[in-house]
Amino acid sequence: MKLSLFAYRDRLSLQHARSMPRFWIAVLLVIAAILALINLPYSPRTWYDEGSHLHVPKTFVQDGVYADKSAEGYRFHGPTVGVGPTVMLPIAGVFKLFGIGLTQGRAVIVIYLFLALITLYILAERLQGRIVAVLAIAFLIASRTFSYDGAIEYGRQVLGEVPGFAFLTLGMLAWVMALQQLQARREQDSTSKSSLWVCILSGLGFGLALLTKNQFVLIMPAAFALIALLDWVYYRAGDWRLRIIPLVVACSCFGVLTFLQYQFLGAGTFAKTIEETRKAASGAIFVFDIRATLRAGYYLLRPDLYGGFLILGLGYTLWRSLQRNAKGLMEGVVGILIALWLTWFVGASLGWPRYAFPAVAFGAIGVARLVVDAWQLLRPKRRWLALALAVYASAAIVIPITLTANAVLHPDDSAQQFAAYMDEHVPQNALIATWEQELGFLTNHRYQYPPQSALADAVRRQWFGGEHATYDWESAQPAYIAIGPFGDYTAVFNSPKLDKDFLLMQQIGPYKLYQRR
Repeated sequence: MKLSLFAYRDRLSLQHARSMPRFWIAVLLVIAAILALINLPYSPRTWYDEGSHLHVPKTFVQDGVYADKSAEGYRFHGPTVGVGPTVMLPIAGVFKLFGIGLTQGRAVIVIYLFLALITLYILAERLQGRIVAVLAIAFLIASRTFSYDGAIEYGRQVLGEVPGFAFLTLGMLAWVMALQQLQARREQDSTSKSSLWVCILSGLGFGLALLTKNQFVLIMPAAFALIALLDWVYYRAGDWRLRIIPLVVACSCFGVLTFLQYQFLGAGTFAKTIEETRKAASGAIFVFDIRATLRAGYYLLRPDLYGGFLILGLGYTLWRSLQRNAKGLMEGVVGILIALWLTWFVGASLGWPRYAFPAVAFGAIGVARLVVDAWQLLRPKRRWLALALAVYASAAIVIPITLTANAVLHPDDSAQQFAAYMDEHVPQNALIATWEQELGFLTNHRYQYPPQSALADAVRRQWFGGEHATYDWESAQPAYIAIGPFGDYTAVFNSPKLDKDFLLMQQIGPYKLYQRR
């Protein structure tokens, strides 16, 4: 009887231990849902990048043209290239069903955010177990810093990072599943091959990530080509299907999209689009500036990003990947992808933290594993150090979540108020010069935007100094000028003619409306 009571107690303890990770992941998803949905259309205030992305599905629904739009006509570069149809078309579908609005557009990205969280949890559980998976999701939800946005903030805006990361995680999960299935089959038959369909699904996930955000094209093909090479010469854990098929399928997806763009745009417009994309890349993606390098490096090492554990977690992941077996290869595929991404981010890019988001998001797995292993190592003989580590890691999660909660609980509807004022006081056919792309989404007025080529000059000037971006807005003879956060940031409308020929008509928050005298 006594033994049976002990056995019953042990069984209850085991059931409790197994159920706790499920309880905490449910709690984390509820927290994420609350943080992602409260004041959705007003926090953060919509802005230049989000507005430019929203132009495309709005124009597609209203005019049947997949393009950005300005007073001079359609633009087939800029946002149509920076963010792909995997974002634009679902939002267009939602607009068609539920009307055009910021809440509807952002709701699509929130869905992508939860797809990313759930998929990353499943991936981390397969790689590292439930406890590490739960902690990884907690770190990802808490990836905000005092100065920069994190996963929740990016998941509340129409940007490409969160959807791209969701597809990348789906592809990675299928890749790991294919490798695990191959290892299980090899235990029974040494001639077994990886599942063809799972390898194809992996490639489709990677391919959709390439279609979603153009920065993914810089890193992912090189990363998975390197992983295939390392598996061939070092790990010997996969097979040729796993090494080749996902990479070929992913690159084929991008190739098909490029071909369709060429067919749709024609040779001349396609060439112009490529040239505009090249100019934009020179201002942000390929900068090679020591100041940008230092800025990017500081962001990755700052103590309010995963408690300062990101690079340590990456190093720990790469160290664990040295084992020459399937487990080492699975660690390596995550570590190599993060390492290559952060190498580009620090060495070549402008150093804008959003560019590092996919690598930072994947880095949550390595950080979680590092914290769990360090705690287990310290707990038997260094309990005070283990307790200090647990408190520090908890603070690294709670403080950023508090910052996010504070941000979403203080909405800013100045953009919507300004748009409502324009709808009431500005004629629909009047020409308005502006660089506030969000206004072109919030209202149906005629806006004249600076050319895409001016964007790279404006960004360089703000980050590295120099002359203001030049743009001859006077030649269009606008009846109104709308200057908001981005216009102030670039100072593109700073001109004696603004004070001489225009009168300030209204100011709401950071937005100012000028009318020709």
